[in-house]
Amino acid sequence: SDFRHIRETPHDTFSRIGPHPHSHPRAAMSASCPCAVVALACRAAAGMTPCRRARRATVARSSTKLEQPACNEKGMYDGTVLFHVFPQLTPPTPIFSTFLEGALHVAEVAKSHPAYATAHFHEAHDSEKVLRELPHGYLAMTLFSCAPEVLWTTFEDLKECLDIGHNGQTHHPLVCRETSAFPGPKSALAQAPHGKVRYAETDATVVVVINAGTNDDVEKSWTEWSGAEEARRVCGDESFLGATLHTCIDTEAKYTHVVRVELGNADDETVEAVVRHATTRCAKLVNGTDQSTKLANGDSTKNGFVVEAYRVAFNVEKKGTPAGALFAVRELQKKARENEKEKVAFEAKAAAKSAQA
Repeated sequence: SDFRHIRETPHDTFSRIGPHPHSHPRAAMSASCPCAVVALACRAAAGMTPCRRARRATVARSSTKLEQPACNEKGMYDGTVLFHVFPQLTPPTPIFSTFLEGALHVAEVAKSHPAYATAHFHEAHDSEKVLRELPHGYLAMTLFSCAPEVLWTTFEDLKECLDIGHNGQTHHPLVCRETSAFPGPKSALAQAPHGKVRYAETDATVVVVINAGTNDDVEKSWTEWSGAEEARRVCGDESFLGATLHTCIDTEAKYTHVVRVELGNADDETVEAVVRHATTRCAKLVNGTDQSTKLANGDSTKNGFVVEAYRVAFNVEKKGTPAGALFAVRELQKKARENEKEKVAFEAKAAAKSAQA
C-alpha cells in the first residue's frame, strides 16, 4: 500500500483521510458531509464517524508507543481482528426486540475491553438484504491491540455478551490473525496506529469467509480464490485498495479464513463481478465443483463458505457516541436530508415560475 490518500494537517497528529484525487464525485462529497446508508443501520455523529476515504490514518512525526503503526515484523497487523458472521438476523428475544439492538449492545460492551481499538459494522452492499433481513445482511469487524490467543481471557465479559446480544441466533465469532496482504508487502491496518482506523461508506468491500479444512494450499492461492486478483484487474489501481487474508486461531470455529477485498468506490456491476468470481472459485475449492450460478443467488453457508459485498455503515470508536444512540442519530440525519431535498425542490419550482413570468 502507499500513502497517496493520506494528508497531514497542523491541527491533529493523525490526519483525517482525504478523498482520492481520481475518486467518484460522491466519494469526494463524503469528505465534507455524512453519506446515508440506505437501510436500517444508523450513522453516528461523533464517536462513530464515517471515514472520508478507505485509506487509514498513519503516524505523523510521533514517537510514543501508542502512536506507532500497529505493525509486526511481517508487516501485518499486530493485534486481533474479530469477525462476527451473522447467517441469521432474527431478534435475540426476549432480551432485545431487534437484531440491531442486540448487535449494538455487543458493540458497546466491547468498548470496555482493555485492548479495544475500533469496530467497523458492515452492512450489505445491496440494501434489500438488510431490509428483508436476509442471511449475512450485516457483518461486524472489531480490532483489538492484544494477541488473538488472549482476547477472551483478557475480558471474559465479552464472550458472555456475545451470547446475550445474539441469543437464539446462529452466529459465528471468528478470532483472527492477519496473515497476508495483497499487493503488499504491508497491510493497510498495519500502517495505522491502534484506534486510528476508519473506513469510508462510499467504498465497497467483498468479504469471503471460508472453511478450507485441511487444504494446505489455501493460503498460497488466496488472492485467486478470494477474488483479490480479479478485483485489482476490474477496478484498476486507481480504485482497488487492497486485500487481506485473516486466519482463525480457533480450531473449533466454523470457518478457517476470512478475506476482505477493498474495491474502493466501485460501481455495482464491478462489485457483482468480483462476488461471482469469488463464489465460483470458493465452490471449486471447498466442494470440488462449480456451483457458482446456484450459489450466487442463494445462501452458500451450508457449502462451507460465504461471499458477500458490504459497505462499512459506521466506525465505532472507543470514546464518543454510545452505540445505542445510533437509532436516534440515524433518524435525525434522515430527517435533515429529507428537509434539504424538499427545500431544493421548492426553490427550483420557484425559480422556474419566476423565469416564466
